[in-house]
Amino acid sequence: MWEFITSNKTAFWLLAVLVTIIVLRFILTRGFDFIIKKYIGENENAASTLNLLKRILVGFVYVVGALLASYAFFEKSVYETLNKNILIVFWIGIVAVVSVVCVALCQRYFSKKITSSSYRDKNDPTTYKFLNYLITFLIYFIGFCLAAMAIPPLRSLAQSALAGAGVLAVIGGFAAQEAISNLVGGLFVVFFKPFRLGDCVKIGSDIIGVVEDLTLRHTVIKDFNNKRIVIPNSVINKENITNYYMGEYKVCEWIKVGISYDSNIDKAIEIMREEATNHPLCIDQRTAIDKKNGVPQVNVKVTDLGDSSVNLRAWVWARDYIKGVEMRHDLYKSIKERFDAAGIEIPFPHRTIIVKPNPENVLLQKELEAVA
Repeated sequence: MWEFITSNKTAFWLLAVLVTIIVLRFILTRGFDFIIKKYIGENENAASTLNLLKRILVGFVYVVGALLASYAFFEKSVYETLNKNILIVFWIGIVAVVSVVCVALCQRYFSKKITSSSYRDKNDPTTYKFLNYLITFLIYFIGFCLAAMAIPPLRSLAQSALAGAGVLAVIGGFAAQEAISNLVGGLFVVFFKPFRLGDCVKIGSDIIGVVEDLTLRHTVIKDFNNKRIVIPNSVINKENITNYYMGEYKVCEWIKVGISYDSNIDKAIEIMREEATNHPLCIDQRTAIDKKNGVPQVNVKVTDLGDSSVNLRAWVWARDYIKGVEMRHDLYKSIKERFDAAGIEIPFPHRTIIVKPNPENVLLQKELEAVA
């Protein structure tokens, strides 16, 4: 029996390596699937991390198995080289596993911070969101450098990258200028806080929505059509930003309506004030002194005399921008219906056209009338 094994040791060695790979792959796959199903459940972040860790370990098993199998095809003189290669693979595998675990712990920590923090306290979730991406990037970057140090051609590059000033040199040499400006733009947002996660903002002249995410590269705005608008951080810092939630949420909506010159102005003002005051989303901004002095809850004034209409404006307060938009739309409808019932006209533009007679046309007209 022993003679048969020694005479076919190459085949037995390959069979042993193959069986070991299959068993380890089975244990890893079933073990991680069991942990995800039993303990993780619907936690997508944790499940994604464990699946990544599973793929790394399975790949690690395959590579080590291939190297072990290669012993059967080489002479003992090259065993030292194979041993070094196996050590390199072990080192890269350990670095990859440690990096993934560190990233998972980092994301779990910041996820708890983001969940427990408020949009308006000092523990701003915007900062945690950005730091989560930044630290994740740094962990993977350091892991790559440590893994590269095990590979001789990349060792000098990794050592220079890990040196204090070398990090900036590597980033400056290999990263695009736009990427650096986006990273710096994200840092400016975190430090100076022109907006935070959950704020309703207007970027430039036409992008309005709620800030949903802030990454190293871009900011995600969810508009009111449920679309996600991805804006690079460098662009965000160059645009005018209107933040409807900075300082306080309350907004003053302008309800602007034009009536004809023949309509009753006082009646129109009364209708606009009643409709605005009775709307459930309208809030009372008057002080106690204003109420005592009889100041109306909604102020309505004549703003100007237009070419075709007398223009009125009501200043109506709402709790936030979204409720203000909803209230404005409702008021335009209800005010129009009240105006129709009261006989108050919202006029179309009027133009007076004066046609001056042409002498040649007058003579021609007289000749035609004479002939007739």
